[in-house]
Amino acid sequence: MELYEAIAARRTVRDFDARPVERDVLLRILDAGMRAPSHNHLRQWQFVLVDDPDQRKRLVEWFLIERTEEELRRLLDDWGMTDDRQYAMYYDAIPKQASMVLDAGALVVPCFVQQGTLLGGKESLHELNAFASIWAAMENVLVAAASEGVFGVTKILSRPSETDHVRLTLGIPGEYEIPCYLAMGYPTENAFVPDQLSVDVGERLHINRWGD
Repeated sequence: MELYEAIAARRTVRDFDARPVERDVLLRILDAGMRAPSHNHLRQWQFVLVDDPDQRKRLVEWFLIERTEEELRRLLDDWGMTDDRQYAMYYDAIPKQASMVLDAGALVVPCFVQQGTLLGGKESLHELNAFASIWAAMENVLVAAASEGVFGVTKILSRPSETDHVRLTLGIPGEYEIPCYLAMGYPTENAFVPDQLSVDVGERLHINRWGD
């Protein structure tokens, strides 16, 4: 698959069939992540593959919340969503936070070295360079995965206590930060694919000065 085709093919998928992602395919995908630009040129990234079902259940226990349809709609209404595409995406996504982690053909936890605390007390964007770099790696991973017919989604770790739970469960050293879960796999035949907002980049391009 050509580069632009792979970028266009990348989709967020949360419905996975039972087929695991083959190890050689996963290694190619993660190698693409390792080729992303690194803020300090050291690529201080590690990946934890979680394929033990019991380990996955321990991870999910922290954030598992059962909501009725009424509770879900109330939550989305409270968030003030007005775009139908955005509403539909979250309406599908929130109930699948646990199942996508449990069912993914490959569940990967990326880790990066962060100097100082990640949250709070920042004086400049420069202090977020390590955080920005791991997300560049994640985008490489997702595009490479799409070229292999593998699709996925990230789940951000919502608060420090969740990070602590993941760190303890997986034995991740304290010098590493954990930005998200990365759930990847082969989509089910009826997998929900969110309708993407189509944007004409020419309308978002400002030449020399915004508004001129």
